[in-house]
Amino acid sequence: MAAIPGLKFLAHPLVKETVTGSDEPLHVAMKDEVEPGKPKRVNVIGQTHDGWLKSDGVKLGACWLVKSGGDEIKAYSTVCPHLGCGIDWNDATKHFDCPCHGSIFNMEGKCIEGPSPRGMDELEVVASGEEIKVHYRRFRVSIPNKEPIG
Repeated sequence: MAAIPGLKFLAHPLVKETVTGSDEPLHVAMKDEVEPGKPKRVNVIGQTHDGWLKSDGVKLGACWLVKSGGDEIKAYSTVCPHLGCGIDWNDATKHFDCPCHGSIFNMEGKCIEGPSPRGMDELEVVASGEEIKVHYRRFRVSIPNKEPIG
């Protein structure tokens, strides 16, 4: 009986969520930093913690900010839904490319060529004044449906 509190203390990090940032929107850019027709890659900086340690300013991932016509800004994960490679913007073709396996996505994130089972994963954008915030999440790869991890 005396060992139970000690075991709970040691097991606490195993049952606690260790990466935060997906529940609260995180600042990624200002609206005037995103030009129409020219996607901008931004890092998503958040916080990690476990049962004993809390770290601020940790890079959780990255996303592409896209402003098509008007003022609306969309955010897409840089992680390819095929196998998790990094997606880059190709300025010459005006498409997003996954250099590893040849998936190609248009500016709206739709897969137009290659083995990706779905389009780029869109992230929820929260615009507050001139600030752009996103709800950052990771998604399972190699499946046709967008399914969050964790």
